[in-house]
Amino acid sequence: MDEHKRWKIKFSILMVILIIIIYGSNYLVLGDAEHIISYIWTHLGFIPVDILVVAFLLDEIIERKEKEAMLEKLDMLMSTFFSEVGNELISQLSAVNKYKTNTENLKSIKNWNQKDYENKLAELKDASIDFTADIAPEQREEFLENLRSLLVSKREFIINLINNPNLLEKEEFTALINSILHLDEELEHRTDLALVNDSDFGHLNGDMQRVYDKLVYEWVYYLKYLDKHYPYMIALIIRTNPFDEDADVYVK
Repeated sequence: MDEHKRWKIKFSILMVILIIIIYGSNYLVLGDAEHIISYIWTHLGFIPVDILVVAFLLDEIIERKEKEAMLEKLDMLMSTFFSEVGNELISQLSAVNKYKTNTENLKSIKNWNQKDYENKLAELKDASIDFTADIAPEQREEFLENLRSLLVSKREFIINLINNPNLLEKEEFTALINSILHLDEELEHRTDLALVNDSDFGHLNGDMQRVYDKLVYEWVYYLKYLDKHYPYMIALIIRTNPFDEDADVYVK
């Protein structure tokens, strides 16, 4: 028998002895056995109630803690996503977006606090971000090829993300991953990107807009998370801000 079990047995025996001593001395002094039995009986009736209350409270507390821990891991997973593919994808799309004015205020994230992030997330949730790839027809093939190469190279990573059952707790992020996989599939089936005409490029624009809209929302959410928990990590994001043409990775 290990030391931990021996300690439990010794402690239990000690408590039983104390109970006997306390109630025994009560009987010796007051001589009222009926009162002692009534008192014990009354309190025994409350034991199931105490157990029920404690069980429900503990279950609620444990469930909440487990969910918080899981969401914390998912937020950390988002960090991996942006490091692996998200930052590059948002850079490629934002660089060609015709409607850059819609994301103009994202240049000032270095001055934001938690309230600013919350306001921006609420704004992004209420309205989609306009996106149209403003690219000359002769440059479309190169742009689409670069985009396809990025998605193909990160396909296994993205599929592993979608297979994570915990992602069901984050509907917005799951929707982003699904939209990226769809765009990847659309590009993969176009073996010759030189054949993409205006109508076909318009269709791809719709797929890119869906990705871009969700990607910007998750990017802001990601920065909010970093600002709160890992402020030293957000410094690099600010210096490589894809919405700021003057951003410079080198510390000035």
